[in-house]
Amino acid sequence: MLATVVVVSMIGTALSGRENAARLLIDLKAESQVLTSVFGDTLADPLWDYDYDMVQLRLERLAATGAIAGARVFDNRGAKLAEVMVDGFDPDAEEDGRVSFLVFDRSITAETGEGVGTLFLWISTAGVSAEVWSAIRGDAATTAILAVVTGVVVFVGVNLISGPLSRVTNAMIRIGEGALNTPVPERGRNDEVSRMAEALEQLRRKGLRVEQAERELRRANANLEQRVLERTAELESAREQAVEANRAKTEFLANMSHDLRTPLNAILGFSELMRARTFGPLGDDRYEEYVEDIHHSGSLLISLINDLLDISKVEAGKYELAEEDVDVAALVRSCLRQVAPAAEAAGQTLVSEVPAAMPTLRGDERVLMQILINLLSNAVKFTPEGGHIAVAAWCDGRGRILLSVADNGIGMTQEGVRKALRPFEQAHNPRAREHKGTGLGLHLCDNFMKLFGGSLAIESEAGAGTTVTVTFPPERAIPTRRSA
Repeated sequence: MLATVVVVSMIGTALSGRENAARLLIDLKAESQVLTSVFGDTLADPLWDYDYDMVQLRLERLAATGAIAGARVFDNRGAKLAEVMVDGFDPDAEEDGRVSFLVFDRSITAETGEGVGTLFLWISTAGVSAEVWSAIRGDAATTAILAVVTGVVVFVGVNLISGPLSRVTNAMIRIGEGALNTPVPERGRNDEVSRMAEALEQLRRKGLRVEQAERELRRANANLEQRVLERTAELESAREQAVEANRAKTEFLANMSHDLRTPLNAILGFSELMRARTFGPLGDDRYEEYVEDIHHSGSLLISLINDLLDISKVEAGKYELAEEDVDVAALVRSCLRQVAPAAEAAGQTLVSEVPAAMPTLRGDERVLMQILINLLSNAVKFTPEGGHIAVAAWCDGRGRILLSVADNGIGMTQEGVRKALRPFEQAHNPRAREHKGTGLGLHLCDNFMKLFGGSLAIESEAGAGTTVTVTFPPERAIPTRRSA
């Protein structure tokens, strides 16, 4: 009977040992899965920072605890970054044709959601086998005691450690799959499982905040794209309206100018006949004065019409330059001769400075004269009696030709300069109001210089005079050929 009891006890011990071995293996798998998951998360930051030395150090610390037989970390392309093998462990070898270890892997993801590597852990099952065989080899009494103790330990382990750990692990897996609303269990206990659950809860909340931020960002991007599309459509519509308005204005100016030139030419022609007394004296002396006023007014009006035609052509992109080589010195002399009578009448001094070796200027001579005469006429008009007007031409170090007209007249403020460059506007000062003009001269000169590929600059100060400089690009400077 006793033998039967012993045999039964031994059989029971053997069976219990097998059952215990199975349970221990399950527990080992669960704990190892959690270890792989948690430890893999601790490697995310050093892998993201390419700190492979820290990855190796953490593997070595894990190995020193005796929890693993080996560990490896690979990058996303399969290249090995770090490795620790305990006591010469070789994961590629087998003992007696049976695998004596468990393998766990974990994809490592950074906080940005980007994969940074993979962790492999090899957990030895030798401890489980040794414990089972030790229990079997014990005597019946020891086996019974061990069976009771083992049962208690298994019960406690399953209910107090493995159960909660399994529930936390399941929640971790669901959260890792994107189910961020999954509640985290076991958070009210004061043990390692509870601390792990609290860490998982913090991670879940961070994930929810990131998810919310991504939704808000997507919503903001969608709204911004819609606003950009609407604004672009508004701007395109405004641009088309502006182009159409500018085209209509240009056509109107051109048509109006052509219609006005015909009667004006008749007025100028007849006034010139009357001034020349072609058919005899006019009679009363007042008629002489009236004829001069008629001719002067007609000349001003035809000049305005010509400016309007030029502006309409320039703005419509239809103005064609008659390119030729222009002698700068001769150009300056010709323009000075035309404004000299007005300057002499005002007691003003006209001087010029043009180097003898000045390059030839490639451009439209009529337009160049129009620019220079316009600048000189403005200087004469806005310089008081006895004033000084200087014209200069030179070539700078970059090969550009520059022409300037400087006076010591009334000058302009910065706001006046901006107004003078706009069409139909003049600087606000008493002397500007004395000389009624169209306000087109400087605007037209500025547009002509853009046709030449150059620029017009104004330096002025109220009460201190004005200097206007036009600059031509280097390709318009033609070196003067010296005679042999």
